[in-house]
Amino acid sequence: MNQRLHTLAALLISGALLTVHTDSWAQAKNPEVEKRIKKADAFLAAKDYKQAIPVYLELDKLTPNDPANHYALGLCYTQAGEPQKALPYLKSAIESKSQDVPNKVHFWYGKSLHLSGKFDDAVAALNNFRQSDNNVELVTEAAKLVQQCNVAKSLTSKPEDVFIQSVDAINTPSTEYGPVISADESVLIYTTIKKNTTPGTTSVKEYEDVMITHKNGSQWGPSQSVGIPVPVANGVRSNIGSVGLSPDGQKLLVYIGTTANSADIYSSVLQGDKWGAPAKLGREVNSTYQENSASFTPDEKVVYFASNRPGGLGGLDIYKAEKQADGSWGAPVNLGPTVNSKYDEEAPFIHPDKKTLYFTSNGPNSMGGTDIFKAVNDKGKWTTPTNVGAPVNSVYNDSYFALSADGKKGYFSSDRPGGKGGSDIYFLGIPEELGVVALTLMKGRILAGEPAKPVKTTIKVVDKLTNEVIKGVYNPNAKTGDYLIIFPPNRQYDMIIEAEGFKPYLVNIHVPNQDYFYELYQEIVLLPVMKDGKVVGQGIAVKNAFEDVDKGKAKSNNDNVYALMGKILTAEDSLALGALLESVYSDPTDVSAVTKNETAAEAKYMYNDASGKMQATKVGNETVYTMAALDTKAAQAAANAKKEVITQSTVLKPNQVYIVYFDTDKADLKADAKPELDKVFEFLKKNPTYGVKIAGHTDNSGTPDRNLAISDSRAKAVVGYLVGKGIVAKRANAKGYGQTEPLNDNANEEEKKKNRRVEITFVEMTQGNLSSN
Repeated sequence: MNQRLHTLAALLISGALLTVHTDSWAQAKNPEVEKRIKKADAFLAAKDYKQAIPVYLELDKLTPNDPANHYALGLCYTQAGEPQKALPYLKSAIESKSQDVPNKVHFWYGKSLHLSGKFDDAVAALNNFRQSDNNVELVTEAAKLVQQCNVAKSLTSKPEDVFIQSVDAINTPSTEYGPVISADESVLIYTTIKKNTTPGTTSVKEYEDVMITHKNGSQWGPSQSVGIPVPVANGVRSNIGSVGLSPDGQKLLVYIGTTANSADIYSSVLQGDKWGAPAKLGREVNSTYQENSASFTPDEKVVYFASNRPGGLGGLDIYKAEKQADGSWGAPVNLGPTVNSKYDEEAPFIHPDKKTLYFTSNGPNSMGGTDIFKAVNDKGKWTTPTNVGAPVNSVYNDSYFALSADGKKGYFSSDRPGGKGGSDIYFLGIPEELGVVALTLMKGRILAGEPAKPVKTTIKVVDKLTNEVIKGVYNPNAKTGDYLIIFPPNRQYDMIIEAEGFKPYLVNIHVPNQDYFYELYQEIVLLPVMKDGKVVGQGIAVKNAFEDVDKGKAKSNNDNVYALMGKILTAEDSLALGALLESVYSDPTDVSAVTKNETAAEAKYMYNDASGKMQATKVGNETVYTMAALDTKAAQAAANAKKEVITQSTVLKPNQVYIVYFDTDKADLKADAKPELDKVFEFLKKNPTYGVKIAGHTDNSGTPDRNLAISDSRAKAVVGYLVGKGIVAKRANAKGYGQTEPLNDNANEEEKKKNRRVEITFVEMTQGNLSSN
């Protein structure tokens, strides 16, 4: 099987429509013609349409304008994805009114018009077929195509304002599909079809393999096979396809099977830089039928999967199963008629927000072929699925959609025209206003020892409000120490870190109440405490680097991109297009570039004597004894306390943060601020190698967009004053952060006053720090 099952019905219908010649057409042909007829029909019977086309073209030269031959050519061109070439041949066959041309020519003509975007003409042709044919199966299919034409006409008349581009770095003349990504979009895994070169498997000419590529800046690097061993039985190599990836990129879900109706879901865990042997998910997920796609929630407590097992609504349905206390999967639950239909629903992708489900369907609400749909779980009930629209969906097969955690970047596969061949993988860029996701993505690294290096570690996360275990165990990568966790907003968590050779640690995590996407990079270093050459205790140092989405800048950049995109595409300037994409969609969490808002908790040492007390922490039904908690919010508060208001006696120093205050909803400099800024000017005048970072902030009064604009104006007001005094503009970097970084909780007017501020930091320009924001 070259590709996962799209629909059983489609295969049956294709078979029903393949007969092209009649007995009268086969008669009275010379031997050369009969030879070519047999050859062309053999290709057609094997559904090798591209091989059949040149033979039928040869026949067209030998027997010009033969109606049956024109019908065959039109059928093959349609099935080969070249419907516009099919139209004149099918039209000629219809106009001939020859008895050698079956009535289903109207079906193929309507289908070709549909695939060519001529929706009104397609509806007319298909309705003509429905009224003149008594084949129930084909008439039913024609009725579905009529509805798909109407859907396509509606959606293409009002396309979404998104950007789509082929991922040329990985697409080939073969077939690529099934993209899955990590939550931070640093890893992309997909399936490709390769020619068979494996000894002992000569019974298959081609096979599926799972490939992986890593993000290198804004570009994808070279691809290579993930190297998961695939069973070979009786000389037949099993097919394997990528179907899901955990948000941290550490667990891969794959589909493995030998036939269309005997495939199961397996998981493989990344062990350092090698993927482990695949382990089959339990019998509640897998059955004796087809399970061809699946997706985990970020805590891996729920798996969504597609199956055509008995008891569904028809074809492939989407189910979910919940993990039980013993680690097994509970009984599967069909998502019901709101999501599923009598057609095929498959390729589920549950977003890291745990409530937004994307899937593929070939029902009448698609534009044609398979389309991508979206449903949201609202208080336990699924909303009616919506077609994500054009240009993501087309009249061809669009499927296997995956979305980044921030909601701004997606990947999907499509066999639409214009690709390199077969199905290709496409990138989807979503403007800020269409894709805001209120989540916190925390990724980082856990190291231990001196010198610090990765160590075998497990992480357990508990919601402090509900005492719910968010995920039983997170396993940082054994080779790098990297981990990634997704959190919803406005919650507090206990993170229990158990590293080999160290007593468990407890770190408090405070997630802000944001309505935007927020990223936190957290590096944790576990340290042995030495005294007289002996280990007498443990230490922990936590370094945080916060990155939030700058909504104003993102929107501005997107406006620029969409204004220029058409010109760039028209000019086919790939270099210019790449530069623009990098400016808007570059990964904001490159650890080397994260310098904003860094706070390092002072190393906190806990000794293994009477003074080092362990504390009990509930983790589900388990009690874990840990060293005293390290509160990252307290560390942030300590860092805030070190920020100073400039006074007459203040001695300005590099890398220290100084504060100037503003009035409510104002960006004008207060009279008492100017003497403070004069001191800043004098420092810069005396220290020409230094520049100044200026960050504007607000309280939480007003809308986030309004506050972002005010904070930006405040920062620029400070820069304007310094430039007016004679400081070169390039020595000052200004940026507004709105209400996203309060010094306190805005609980009262006194606290709000302290949040209406501009922060000023002197940095040495030769260090490259000035432009890092």
